[in-house]
Amino acid sequence: MASTMILASTGEHGLVSNTVGMFVALLGFAAIIGVLTKFIRIPYTIALVLAGLVVALMGLAPHDVKLTEELVLVLFLPPLLFQAGLHLDLGHLQRTAIPVAALAIPGVIVSMVAVAFAVSFFLPQAIVDQHGVWLPALLFGAMLAPTDPISVIATFKTANAPEPLKTLVEGESLFNDGTGVVLFLILRTAVVAGIATGAHDATAADSLSIVSGIITFVQVVGLGFVIGLALGLLAFWLLRRLNDHVLENAITIVLVWGTFITAERLHGSGVIAVVVAGLIMGNYGSRLAMSKRTAETIETFWESIDFIVNSLVFLLIGIELQVIEGGAQRLLDPTVLLAVGCTFVAILVARAAIVYPIAYTFGRRWPSGWKHVVLWAGLKGAIPLALVLGLPESPLRDYLVPVIFGVVLVSLLLQGLTMPTLMRLTGVSGQTNKTTS
Repeated sequence: MASTMILASTGEHGLVSNTVGMFVALLGFAAIIGVLTKFIRIPYTIALVLAGLVVALMGLAPHDVKLTEELVLVLFLPPLLFQAGLHLDLGHLQRTAIPVAALAIPGVIVSMVAVAFAVSFFLPQAIVDQHGVWLPALLFGAMLAPTDPISVIATFKTANAPEPLKTLVEGESLFNDGTGVVLFLILRTAVVAGIATGAHDATAADSLSIVSGIITFVQVVGLGFVIGLALGLLAFWLLRRLNDHVLENAITIVLVWGTFITAERLHGSGVIAVVVAGLIMGNYGSRLAMSKRTAETIETFWESIDFIVNSLVFLLIGIELQVIEGGAQRLLDPTVLLAVGCTFVAILVARAAIVYPIAYTFGRRWPSGWKHVVLWAGLKGAIPLALVLGLPESPLRDYLVPVIFGVVLVSLLLQGLTMPTLMRLTGVSGQTNKTTS
């Protein structure tokens, strides 16, 4: 069925042929970018966001390509989250559990509200008339809550940063991804209802009271946790009884998308379910249920999938920038530029309001430079881009795509490129691993 395709095209070839051809072209472009980064030595995610910008500005994408929002979420989110959970050490995470929890729950909420307040001044009147001010503003804030540690962790490895600091940043990213995406999906339901009715849906908006929102959040997260735990343990049980690296890798593929789809159909959080399943596979499956060959196969496979998904997301956002009303020139619109600048400042202010109190309260044994590095490590990357692509076609999506892209572009360039300098200035480079929270 057409709804099962991530891309649709109406050219002279068939739907499948055009879709596969587009994916191959995008991956070929991504591979060229990957090769170039080996010579110019910049983080791959930064090169990708610049490539997405080039695609949009030069009009390199075909005009008959159409993204379907449901499959963007189903196809892209699960592997991004599973890969993060697969590599997070629960033993190290336990030693930074309190700071991670504080960054992942109150930190996400503070960031969401601060960003919503900042962007509320720039929402077009047509969007306000249809959805009100706060519903789309909070949705925008939830999209930008997830962080992307890929560029930062690469820098950490090069600078020989202490393991607890790496775990803190990776753990925060994993769990605030989950929190932010769950909040996004709850808010998205009300927004989609408003788009479907063509007017501000008071019933949907009223249902998002603080109390009902908390209840819904706890329910979907709790059910997602149970489903992820159950299916993760089932996969673990199967892997312990097998010794076939190809078949075991296939089981993890079924686990990732099967867990997400099952949880969503049972009205739980597919995001949380995938995170939990990833943690089980990474911390117990790889050590207790897999041979060395199987563990290496699975790790290599999911690293490749992560590379492919990140590449597609960044390049597809370039395509989307090209096809929205006004095209890539929307990036230069003064209102968009002001929204990007104010949003980025709001993100940093909200992060500082959480990171520094956490450092002084729970991180008394942190070296002085840690808190500055953790503040600056909240980069935005693939997940906010995937989320904005997951909105249905509407004026709201057309407005948010260039703003989200602009924020990600500024974040990756400014924070990503200056992180090595900050680590040297704060003395974090080369610290020993004995420091904990």
